[in-house]
Amino acid sequence: MQQGYTGPEVCKITGISYRQLDHWTSTKLISASIRNIKGSGFHRIYSFNDIVLVKLVNKLRSAGISLQKIRIALKNIAKILGKNTNISDVSVFSDGTSIYVLTENDQMIDLLKKGQAVFGISLGPVHTETEAEILSLYPDKISSSNR
Repeated sequence: MQQGYTGPEVCKITGISYRQLDHWTSTKLISASIRNIKGSGFHRIYSFNDIVLVKLVNKLRSAGISLQKIRIALKNIAKILGKNTNISDVSVFSDGTSIYVLTENDQMIDLLKKGQAVFGISLGPVHTETEAEILSLYPDKISSSNR
């Protein structure tokens, strides 16, 4: 059986209020995937991955992202990457306006624009490549100041 955590335990782990957790679960922003029963004598039971999602939502909320945008982003993660994707295998970024996911094959996707790919360039390799090209074409032009 999978290890589970009660609502109060999740709140203690994540630093959010029980009211907040209850709202996010009731509105299906996040789920109590082990047991999602509400009623007298029953408690929701959250998985470790559920807690990771709660922490993600909390961090995005702290960055000023609306719950509506977070909801769209979480749905699109499942659509784009597949339901079997482990949320811990992706990196999520935000510029305060949109939410992006970096996949395991280094593709960045805008989660609010229906999975539009985002173009990015790491300049370290470009620097090295440019230096090598200049060195091969104009060996006398490379100086210690370019390095």
